[in-house]
Amino acid sequence: MLKNKKSGFASLLLAITLLIIYGCQKVPKGFISDNIFYNINPFTVSQGITTVSTGLVIDGSTTPLNVKLLAVRDMATGKDASGVLLKLDTIRVFKGTVDYNDSTEALLNLKLKDSTLAPFSINGIGGRLQFTQATKFVPLGNYNFDIQVSNIRGTKIINNACKIIVQGASPDTLTYLAYNQSDSKFTTFVTKAASLLDVKITHNAAGPNKIIYVWKDKNGNPFNPSKGEVIGRPARPIWSDWDPYYPQLKTDTSLEYGYPAGVPQMPVFSAAKKYPGFGTAITYYSIAGTHNDSGSNANTTFTINYNLTKGTFVVVVTVKDIVRVP
Repeated sequence: MLKNKKSGFASLLLAITLLIIYGCQKVPKGFISDNIFYNINPFTVSQGITTVSTGLVIDGSTTPLNVKLLAVRDMATGKDASGVLLKLDTIRVFKGTVDYNDSTEALLNLKLKDSTLAPFSINGIGGRLQFTQATKFVPLGNYNFDIQVSNIRGTKIINNACKIIVQGASPDTLTYLAYNQSDSKFTTFVTKAASLLDVKITHNAAGPNKIIYVWKDKNGNPFNPSKGEVIGRPARPIWSDWDPYYPQLKTDTSLEYGYPAGVPQMPVFSAAKKYPGFGTAITYYSIAGTHNDSGSNANTTFTINYNLTKGTFVVVVTVKDIVRVP
């Protein structure tokens, strides 16, 4: 019996000793996963377009999760790419809301400022990828990067965290196209298939800063705006309502409009002064019925946004069911 008492006392003493030892040790705080990643990988970015990703998938890790960019590389060469992805560049951005009242370059410039931005950065909390308009200076290609993630529990290094694909941005976007014919007073209309209009847009970045509109018949003959063969449709916006900064120029083959260089995009405002109920950039032009073989006004409507504001755009609208009558 004495032996049992000694054994029980020894067990109790051991338990107390272990309790003292382990009770003095701190319980680890928080959790950091071995499986932290970007859900969209690869991540595609268009040159010159502001783009952001979602944050890292943290797999139950304790927040906040701090993220630090360690290195960026060109995947084609394996060389450091900080000289293109992290280099600061000057970009013209809006510093206030632009509307149709900012109708001169002097007034417009009051709403613009030069901003110094890097093409790429990572949000320090959560790791969101952030791309600015300065990506227009980044060469096309594939890039990758390493990051450090940390929280209250610890720190981990994630190499090759996400592949970045930098692709060319479209200098322009055609978002709407419609076609109808009407009598000379625009009171009776017949809807036509938009496929009867063939729109081709070319961009020459080295040319003067202007937008040129050309209308051709099905045989490729251009209509003559200077002789009234192409006119703006009454009570509807034309491009000068979206680009009031230079006078419209009529030639024997085109309508031409200058535009202010370096603005973030054209048009810079979303509502036309005389036509507040119409969608941004929508334009209405008519080929006079007296100058095409249908005898009806051929009414073309389109919306084109210009994403790169440098150089010459030529918009050629071929109307495939009419022939020009000089």
